[in-house]
Amino acid sequence: MEWQPEPESLKQLIQLLNNTHTADNDVQRQNNQRLEELRKVPDFVNYLLFVLVVMKEESSMARAVAGLLLKNAVRNGFGNIPPHMLDYVKRMSSEAIGDPDTLVSHTLGTVVATIVVLGNIRNWPEILPRLMQLLDSNEYPVVEGAWNILYKICEECDHDLEEPMDDGTRPLNVMLPKFLSFFSSKSPALRDYAISTTTLFVGRRSECMQPMIDTFVVELFKRANDDSANVLKAVCKAVVALVETRPDKLMPELENVVNYMIHTTQHNDTEIAMEACEFWLSFCEQEELVESLKPFLGRIIPTLMRGMVYSDEDLVQLDNDDNNAVVPDLDQDIKPRHHRARTHEHHAAEGDAGLSNGEGDAEGDDDDDDDCFSDDDEDVYAKWNLRKCSAASLDVMSSAFGDHILEFVLPVLREELESEDWRIKEAGILALGAIADGCMSGMEPHMPTLLPFLIRWFKDEKALVRSIACWSASRYGKWAIFGSEPNTMKVYLEPLLGGLLETMMDNNKRVQEAACSAFATIEEDAGLYMVPYIQPVLETLVRAFGLYQRKNIIILYDAVGTLAEAVGPELNRPQYVQMLMPPIIERWDNLQPNDQHMFPIFECLSATALALGLGFKPYAEHVYGRCVQIITTTLQMCQQASQDTVLEPPSKDLVIVALDLISAIVQALGEESQPLIAQHNSFALHLVGMCMVDPEADVRQSTFALLGDLAMYCYPLLLPQLDGIMQQLVPQIDRNFSHLNVCNNATWSVGEVALKAGEERMESYIGPLLERLVPLLNNETTQLTLAENAAITIGRLGLVCPAAVAPHLDAFAQRWCIVLAPVKDNEEKASAFRGMMTMIGTNPQGISKAFLFFCQAALNWQTPDHDLLDMFVQTFAGLKQLAGNEWESSLNLLDPQARQAIKDRFNA
Repeated sequence: MEWQPEPESLKQLIQLLNNTHTADNDVQRQNNQRLEELRKVPDFVNYLLFVLVVMKEESSMARAVAGLLLKNAVRNGFGNIPPHMLDYVKRMSSEAIGDPDTLVSHTLGTVVATIVVLGNIRNWPEILPRLMQLLDSNEYPVVEGAWNILYKICEECDHDLEEPMDDGTRPLNVMLPKFLSFFSSKSPALRDYAISTTTLFVGRRSECMQPMIDTFVVELFKRANDDSANVLKAVCKAVVALVETRPDKLMPELENVVNYMIHTTQHNDTEIAMEACEFWLSFCEQEELVESLKPFLGRIIPTLMRGMVYSDEDLVQLDNDDNNAVVPDLDQDIKPRHHRARTHEHHAAEGDAGLSNGEGDAEGDDDDDDDCFSDDDEDVYAKWNLRKCSAASLDVMSSAFGDHILEFVLPVLREELESEDWRIKEAGILALGAIADGCMSGMEPHMPTLLPFLIRWFKDEKALVRSIACWSASRYGKWAIFGSEPNTMKVYLEPLLGGLLETMMDNNKRVQEAACSAFATIEEDAGLYMVPYIQPVLETLVRAFGLYQRKNIIILYDAVGTLAEAVGPELNRPQYVQMLMPPIIERWDNLQPNDQHMFPIFECLSATALALGLGFKPYAEHVYGRCVQIITTTLQMCQQASQDTVLEPPSKDLVIVALDLISAIVQALGEESQPLIAQHNSFALHLVGMCMVDPEADVRQSTFALLGDLAMYCYPLLLPQLDGIMQQLVPQIDRNFSHLNVCNNATWSVGEVALKAGEERMESYIGPLLERLVPLLNNETTQLTLAENAAITIGRLGLVCPAAVAPHLDAFAQRWCIVLAPVKDNEEKASAFRGMMTMIGTNPQGISKAFLFFCQAALNWQTPDHDLLDMFVQTFAGLKQLAGNEWESSLNLLDPQARQAIKDRFNA
């Protein structure tokens, strides 16, 4: 018997659905509570589906809300839906495709697509034939509804659609020809669906797409002058996909393609123009293609520069010259910030490229230095649009072609910068900043004239001009610091710093933001050259704490942290500490525990603590105590949420930043942090123990970084729990790279523990550790930072337990030398080399196959200390004695320069 709803329950549900958009907060709260209770009813899914597809007399809003609740119920509880109920949902959904109400139809589409994505296309084999059949319907709502679902399925299940079904056919081989036939549909919406859906498979290099790529290109360019804006946008996106995946299909007609994209980049519809502009950005990122654009630069560059002028639409939202510094920020004004958990890393020596697997963060470095080009839908000022796309395209072109583009840029730039129209002048200033990285050498002769103009524009009457001038000036900060002009810092850097400091106190919040961000960029570039200016900088920063609202306070924290990183211990002078710390601590005390905008002050305090060192001691206990409290409270709330599904588990981001701040305090105070940690020792180590096994990788990552610091400076406090710590630590060194940064920090912290624990306590762990570390090191796909830490930790284990590690020397020696040779001289590398040479002394045969690599690694040391140099001399003497008459022939395998250097530096 077909399922039927109970009438009274159905009536109640419809009332609740209609109440979801009431303005009465009390009604909303009661409504949501009742809906939450209904989610536990076994056939709640059926009720929602019934309202969505059967009760067409109800309002479209109520039906759409039912559909959204149904989608969420399917998504969150898919595995718990009984098969008979899921079959009911599939059948009813399939039959209802094409509802005349577009909102309802599209909501139903999300339900169908969600079931396909979660359940796999194989477990609903009827749906694709059904959708393809509906494309031939004579009823437009049915065809449009089917296309809407097909797009969603193709977007999420592209790989599954390439796989053969039970009858041996690949779905895409049937679908794509049908899609291509719709490129010439009479309906603009259906043409848009067809082009957009097919483009997904072009962009993802679908194997099934390749035999049809020529037809795709032919049909696509038939729509090049389509009268629908959405279709034109889809065409532009498709051309960009071809550039990125099949440029060979465009190159024979490159001149025509370029002419078309230049024309479309100037379209009156700025959204179409922006999609066309993406072509230049993508083309210039294809190294093998970019030179072919050279003949067209004289037309492309001016087009891009014209595209940087603010549109009327932009200015409706942005053109605000108000003195709004005293207006409080709303929560929605402040973008969410995400803290990147600390990763322990090393740096290659200058001139060394290191290995090819990337640098820095083991999971990618996504810092965005070019805030002017950032795509951020939360902030209309940063929203990706034609202006920003044009600027980003000019930026990548300047990097691709260098000073060659200046012959096309400078005439337009001169005209724009002299314009009486502030919008055109502002676009010129943006262009000036955009070319800074790629054309710095060519711009140098012009900067003595241009930089003073930029500084003068810090005081322009238009806030948007003032803010872009700050950004553009910061792009030339390195020239003001390191330029070849005589007395460059006095003549150019000091006016630039003074201008930015003054502009940071502007009465317009957007200008404050731009000036503060620009100043942080200059600080980072200048490094220790900022030392003479610490006093006036701090005076301004402290004044800004009293002026800025919440959003800009966050940027101010970044500026303080960047200053601390730039000048380091030079900040640790009583007069500086007394100026800087009180306003930071005051804000630290006033932050609410649930404030997700706390991250920047944690990061600021971490950088400040590391710079001040022992100068941070008066504030350490206060800051540390609150960090422990935050970690404790958050973990308790997580535990409560795990026991009560009604409770929302809190974000653990605050745990991560608190762990990283404790790490910074421990590093700053060194061994003097022991009394601080000891005050809460059993409690603190209990928290560390909990965080070591936390299900969130970022929490474990920061915990293992802290553990390494505690091993260095507070080892006596770890000792009573060392066995338990090691039992948790060893499994985190994961040969499968499940969580790279966790593995990286765990690997490093093992080395720090080993140095303190000594041979007796570490010997039993050598076997399990080498089983994990050696494969990590020898795997050439291992990310560089992780490989370096694996090599250093193996070296340290060899230093502590040479008898246990040395017999395995030939299994890792060559790769060990290759990985550590380019790393800059530092104490960690030194301890690892001491370990290697101790192992060579124990098992000299183990280095024989890697002897040449060891020689090169030894020569890469720039300034080894006396003890390490003496150890090198003794090691080479021992190897020479062991080799006897074969020594010279071994050295002869080195190039003459290296051979002589071995003899001169190491008496060998």
